[in-house]
Amino acid sequence: ESFKDKGYEVLFFTDPVDEVWLERAPQYEDLKFVSISKGEVDLGTDEEKEKAREDLKKSEENFKSLLEKLQSALDEQVKEVRLTNRMTSSPACLVVDQNDMSPQMEQLMSAMGQAVPKTKRILEVNPNHPILEKLRGKVDENAEDPSIQEYAQLLHGQALLAEGGTLNDPTAFTRLVSDLMVRAL
Repeated sequence: ESFKDKGYEVLFFTDPVDEVWLERAPQYEDLKFVSISKGEVDLGTDEEKEKAREDLKKSEENFKSLLEKLQSALDEQVKEVRLTNRMTSSPACLVVDQNDMSPQMEQLMSAMGQAVPKTKRILEVNPNHPILEKLRGKVDENAEDPSIQEYAQLLHGQALLAEGGTLNDPTAFTRLVSDLMVRAL
C-alpha cells in the first residue's frame, strides 16, 4: 500500500515458480526487482525515511504492551510482531526476514518432494489502523482480557488470507469470526 502511495510500481508474482525466475533475472533494463515482502521497508527521500523511522520509534513506545501481548498470543505462528509503515489501509501483513525462504519457495520445494524447513514469518501491524488503536486501548484497560488472544489470531488469519495463503485451521478461524459477529450484533 505504501509503495503505491509513493508512486512505486509493484508487480505481483503469484506463481511459486516466479521466485526462481526472479533470482535469475533480477532486473529489467535499468530497473532492479526487489521483493517487498522481505525485510523492512524504507521508502522516500532521506528526510522522509528519517521522519518515518522517528514516527515508528514513537509508536513502538506507545504500542509496546500490545506488541508484547500479540507476540505472546502468536508465538507458535510468528517469529516477531512489529510495527510497520508498509501499509496505509490494512491492519496487518506477513513478511519474511531478508534471508528467509518465502512461502512461495516453500510451496515449490514441497511440491517437488523436498524437505522444507518450517520458517516462522513476521507479523507487521499498522499503528495507524483503527483496529490497532482499539486493541491498544483494550490492552491498556485490561491486559489479561482473553479476547486479546482471539483478536491476535484474527489479525494473523486476516494477514494470511490477504496474501492469498491458507489457514492452518479454517474451522477455528471461522468460529472466531462468528463469535466476534455475535458479540458485535
